[in-house]
Amino acid sequence: MKKTIITISLIIYILVSFTACNDDSNKKEEIKSSLTIPEWDEKAKSTIDNYWSLWNDAKKDPMAATSIGYAYSEKLNDYEKAIEWYKYSNSMKPLPETSNYACYSYQQLKQYEEAIKWCEDAINMGSKDALTGLGYSYSKLKQYDNAIKWYKKAYENDDINAMINLGTVYLNKKDYKNSELWYKKAIEKNDYEAYQGIAKLYHDGFKDDIKASAYAIAVINTKYTKSSVLRLLKDDWNISKETIKKGYELQLTSDEFPIKYKGDLGL
Repeated sequence: MKKTIITISLIIYILVSFTACNDDSNKKEEIKSSLTIPEWDEKAKSTIDNYWSLWNDAKKDPMAATSIGYAYSEKLNDYEKAIEWYKYSNSMKPLPETSNYACYSYQQLKQYEEAIKWCEDAINMGSKDALTGLGYSYSKLKQYDNAIKWYKKAYENDDINAMINLGTVYLNKKDYKNSELWYKKAIEKNDYEAYQGIAKLYHDGFKDDIKASAYAIAVINTKYTKSSVLRLLKDDWNISKETIKKGYELQLTSDEFPIKYKGDLGL
């Protein structure tokens, strides 16, 4: 399954001014948090770009607070501190990006029930990115039917990661036909990880080690090295050299494989 289940895109901080109008003049709307701003962090000052400006702007600007939380998550891998900033930001003004990022941080902490709450909030505010995050959280709780529901919604909203994730969930459910269907959809979109997923399906599910070998071999020298693929087939899956060679020939000669490895296996 894709590890990067939530789409995390770099926040470019933009100072946002909220204004309220009356009959006489324009006045800045005071945005106040019900929570105390997280304490100044000297470590973050030396690591997070523009930390001083962001920290001061975060007293009244939820996007600045979210930006700090994101930096804690992605630069420092401090998910608890990230969540502290996301909650602070959310107390000023709930934003779909903030809830989506909080969902991701809770996933990294393996607190999937909390992740679900934040992903649901993000979706309710219009986030499409959070659809996959919600599906992933349910899959980690082995609530596969709920995971399928949300992954399919993500697929309907053009999330290409949803296909391989559906393949994996159906594999976990031992619904091998549907798993094969979704992995092949992902393969049609040139998702190299789907080749490894469907190889596992043929090995564990269909008990067809020739096809398992063929799909694993086909993506050698894409994002997988020859040594890692052969180690998987020979050492982890205990597939014989003769069967691996048959898989090699199959991926060369069959139209089922959009890409092919034509090099020497060295067996």
